[in-house]
Amino acid sequence: MEINIEKQKAAQEKAKALLKQQERIRVQRRLSKLILDLEQGRSDVLLNNEFLEHLPQIIEELCRADDRDHVKLLFDKLGESACSEKPELRERAVMALSLCSELLFHTDQCGLMDEVTRILVRWLRVETTFLSSCNTVCRQLQENGIRMLQEGRWKECDYLLETFYQIQSGRLGKSNAIRSVVSRAQEAMAADYILEELTLVCLRGRGERRQNAEKILIHLGRKAATHLLEHLLSCKEKENRLRLIGLIPATGYVAVPLLKEYLKKDLPWYGIRNIILMITAINDPDLIPLTMPCLENKDIRVQQQVIDCILEVGGENKKNYLLSALPIVSDELKEQLVVQLGQLGGGDTSEVFLDLFANRDSFAPHVRDELLKKIIINLRLSNSIRAVNLLNMFVEERKEIYNPNSDSVVKVARQTLHILNPRFGREEVEEQVEVVEEEVEKIIAFENDPVSRNLAKRNLQRVNEEVTILLGKGKVSEASLLLYEKSIEAAKEKDFDSAEMLRDRILEVDPNALTEVIRAGECIEEERSSAISSHHLSIWQDLYDALTTEEFNALYYILQEKNYPPGDTIVEQGMATSCLYFINSGQVRLSCLHGRDEIFLKRVNPGEIIGASPFFNVSVWTVTLTALTETQVHVLERDKFLELLEQFPGLESCLHDYCTRLDTVPELVKMSGADRRQAARYPLSLFVKHTLLDKYGNLGKRSFKGELADISTGGLSFFIRISRKENARLLLGRMIKTSITLDQGEVVNCIGHIVAVRFQQYVESDYSVHVQFKEPIETGTIKQIVRMHKQKKLD
Repeated sequence: MEINIEKQKAAQEKAKALLKQQERIRVQRRLSKLILDLEQGRSDVLLNNEFLEHLPQIIEELCRADDRDHVKLLFDKLGESACSEKPELRERAVMALSLCSELLFHTDQCGLMDEVTRILVRWLRVETTFLSSCNTVCRQLQENGIRMLQEGRWKECDYLLETFYQIQSGRLGKSNAIRSVVSRAQEAMAADYILEELTLVCLRGRGERRQNAEKILIHLGRKAATHLLEHLLSCKEKENRLRLIGLIPATGYVAVPLLKEYLKKDLPWYGIRNIILMITAINDPDLIPLTMPCLENKDIRVQQQVIDCILEVGGENKKNYLLSALPIVSDELKEQLVVQLGQLGGGDTSEVFLDLFANRDSFAPHVRDELLKKIIINLRLSNSIRAVNLLNMFVEERKEIYNPNSDSVVKVARQTLHILNPRFGREEVEEQVEVVEEEVEKIIAFENDPVSRNLAKRNLQRVNEEVTILLGKGKVSEASLLLYEKSIEAAKEKDFDSAEMLRDRILEVDPNALTEVIRAGECIEEERSSAISSHHLSIWQDLYDALTTEEFNALYYILQEKNYPPGDTIVEQGMATSCLYFINSGQVRLSCLHGRDEIFLKRVNPGEIIGASPFFNVSVWTVTLTALTETQVHVLERDKFLELLEQFPGLESCLHDYCTRLDTVPELVKMSGADRRQAARYPLSLFVKHTLLDKYGNLGKRSFKGELADISTGGLSFFIRISRKENARLLLGRMIKTSITLDQGEVVNCIGHIVAVRFQQYVESDYSVHVQFKEPIETGTIKQIVRMHKQKKLD
């Protein structure tokens, strides 16, 4: 019998296909049963390798059939198993979810992918054992997280990043192995381009999007903190700086090593101040030691920030930190520290006050008396006989220099002695004779004699005489060294004019002594920085934040302090003084005249600057300032400011922007109606002759032509070209005669005084000069001038 081989092969193939089909059906039935078991809560089906192997394929088929509800149900069951108490079951469930995640990541099933991500994050939050799939799962979470950030789905991504953040910060207790893989994933998600976009939205965005950006930046950990800190150090806008200062501490303790590292760098004063602010915001007393070295910074603003940090988060050790700061900080800050320590009390505090009081000759002269009074008042709680001894010697010392009946410091010392004396008997005082003698030796030492120091400081001529003698002997090096030492001495006494004169004299004596000149200059700047009132600093913080240490010191030291009792006029409307008034304390009445009526405009409080228009423009004062209470102001004179601009040209724009932003005077005057001419203005364009008058009303030798801009019965304005603003300022307040020739040859002479000279931005070097007539001119004359102008235009 012949066998048809071809048919036999075909039959075999058909049988194999039938067997495969039957096997697929059996597998499908088994898988369907396993799926049903899983849906019914039998999680042990995950231990079946066949089920685990085919699960991604099952999910893919269900997705293709658009059976998303069935898929979500399976994921929910896998999520429950991932949080099981049985480690083996947890590992199989996580493995299954990881396989599904790998499949979904390369499809457009974003919703299901996000669902798997949420389930895996939920598992990560509760897992304590490092499973074999941890590395793979964290990588998948990282990849999907990056995709969410790229697509702008920040809100959906925050749950993932928050979990990473909590694991890294220790809020969720995990093994080092888990923290390590999470850290790598978190670092990978903090890509530079992502950080740039988030930071931009954080600073410029609004509403919910900004809030989401802030949350993500906080949760991105160390890399984000580094990025934000670098951005902060180069940020120019205050509002943005404050927002960044708030964000960086919120990243948690990952920021601490970073802040510690940056404190060691050579940062400008504001960079150090901002880092101290962030350490304060972390609100951990254990971090205060990081800030303590900054007390030695030459900029008093940095020292003040460290003190604020201690006061805010010092906790139980606040007093110890303040005691450590007291001998280090500038004398201007010691006063507030003495008050704070006095409130905290304690025997050790009194001893520190006594040590400070014993070194009183080293106090800066301009704060010495106030600081002494604060120390003496706080010595009233002392239980040491040393306090009595020192105070008695102090009273005798002051009697030789001041009238004890009028000296306020002596009065406070006597009141303190009146309180202390009853605490100690005569016998105990006698036992302290030796101690008294030691203190006397310290006080009467020639080098600490305040009278000798004051005489040396005031007598610069005596120093020059000594220098002349040395030069006569050919001792040039000794002469320059003497000048250097005297310059340093004057700087430490806060006599900066003398210190600078002596420093400048060094090079005249010895052209090779450049090193000494540089050192003396550095010392003068350092002492200047330490001589600034903390009260003044706090009031004008917004202005000074925009200045470098050198600009800050230079501006502060050309300010002139003035005090006014209630009722005194500080500046009067119509004056031509070019000064800025910084209100430090008290209250000032701002008013203006409208006709014969005085109009109250506002009450000026500390922290306000008045006088921007007369100072930066060229105009007389349009308001009057009157002290309502005891008022202290700092006055900035225009001439001194111009000298300062030669060294710091950027100061003018900085100060101008600050004053313009806060200046409400022009708007108040406008609202009052006092800036309006009572008569109508008539615009015109005529070239006429102008002549300045001297202070006696006599005509000057030269006349000039200017183009009339407008005229009224009470005044006029005209255009003129002036090379420099300071030359324009010379016109302010001058009397001027304007001669206008009418058609018939008649000349109308208008005499008045110049009340403003304003720069016209649209034409280089062109100014408008504004004149108020001494006597009003007749309306008929004005109409003649206007008619002549119109006729010339027609011609």
